[in-house]
Amino acid sequence: MTAAPTTWQAALGTALVAGGVQIAVWVPDKRLAPIVAAIEAAGLPVRTLTREEECIGYAAGYRAAGGTPLVLMQCSGLGNALNAIGSLAVPYGLGFPLVISMRGTLGERNPSQMPLGRATTGLLALLGIESFPLRRPDDVAAVVRGALAVADGARTIAPIILDAALEL
Repeated sequence: MTAAPTTWQAALGTALVAGGVQIAVWVPDKRLAPIVAAIEAAGLPVRTLTREEECIGYAAGYRAAGGTPLVLMQCSGLGNALNAIGSLAVPYGLGFPLVISMRGTLGERNPSQMPLGRATTGLLALLGIESFPLRRPDDVAAVVRGALAVADGARTIAPIILDAALEL
């Protein structure tokens, strides 16, 4: 019997857990669900919240208490989370990884997804946050290691941007 091949989503979830993430919070998203499934399969608690800024607040509190949280959200939810990121996480040095699934880019058919999809990395950059794109499945381990190091060492939000090409 041959083992099923590992998907990049499962590899991403596994790498985050192996890197020290202790809890994940998210607003449910179809594209993020396989990553969350891998995190849950590893035995980590996952909290489902209703708004992205709640996820940032939860993660900031967890980080302030000394833990290593993870936030997962769709790029369209970034607009909801900007104030919490800019007024809580960034100024108080509450760094943690953020996995962002992209909409409004390559292959998008829904025009309502376009504005925030185009603006995601620019909005983060305006807050002084560098984004780390994940473009190829083979890059999962390196991108996760780097993002976790930035979140912990530089004590800032470390967004891993899931390139739309991963889905095509």
